[in-house]
Amino acid sequence: MGDMPAENTTKPLHVLIAGAGIGGLSAAIALRQQGHQVDIFEQSKLSQETGAAIHLASNCNGLLRRFGLFAEDIGGVECTDVIEYLPHNGQLKYHIPAKKMGEKLWAHPWHLVHRAHLHTALREMALDPNGKGPAAKLHLANRVQKLDAENAIIALADGTEFQGDLLIGADGVHSRARACIPGGDLKAFDSGKSAFRFLIPTETLQGDPKTADVLKPSTLTMWIGEDRRVIMYPCINNTMMNFVCIHPSVESQADTGDEGILQHLQTDYSQRNDTDDLHSRMAANW
Repeated sequence: MGDMPAENTTKPLHVLIAGAGIGGLSAAIALRQQGHQVDIFEQSKLSQETGAAIHLASNCNGLLRRFGLFAEDIGGVECTDVIEYLPHNGQLKYHIPAKKMGEKLWAHPWHLVHRAHLHTALREMALDPNGKGPAAKLHLANRVQKLDAENAIIALADGTEFQGDLLIGADGVHSRARACIPGGDLKAFDSGKSAFRFLIPTETLQGDPKTADVLKPSTLTMWIGEDRRVIMYPCINNTMMNFVCIHPSVESQADTGDEGILQHLQTDYSQRNDTDDLHSRMAANW
């Protein structure tokens, strides 16, 4: 008997995750695929996920592909080029062949995807009963009120408690989970920069001569000024253009609604381009 190998007593963990955003769902997928039991708690109903496009860098894409999720299957656009124009005269500053460069440096491609499409794909993969490992359980409209990291306990707003073997906090900037670990009681602070984000159909921009000339498929395009910048890149199979207009946060902290945003786009950006009203025209097309 002494010569027989010891019995493997390793058991799957019961993992509790606070937050069903991209981070929480990604953690759930990785854990379920390793055989662990996962419960995810989300305060919203996830009935209408919004957002604009985001980047999936090579290292991120590598993880997603290991899960079995390929960005090109959800409308992701591979970024092949990066271009920057001078904001005051529209002249080309530089052009980087990102795909060609990446093939020598990166193991996986760089994709541009719509956040809502990525979130939906991750949610389906985490909950799919036919996926690898036990399907995660998603508890919607369940606000986490208190967490005990040492004992892996989540207490909901209605008084219900869940206990597991491991607790993961993925509940965003204003995290309750962060505060329950030593040194984690931190408050969010203003970085000094804010961003307007919006999408415009590529077809609309192609139909306007002021914007058609700078549209290039699969390309990230930038205009970078002294204290602000405009970044434009495609998503959803190159059918939509995503815009990020970064500016000093003090300029927009009091704005609410589309009217205030449009006012800024049509003034603060177009006034800094003496030869072209490109930014203003983009705002008008929004």
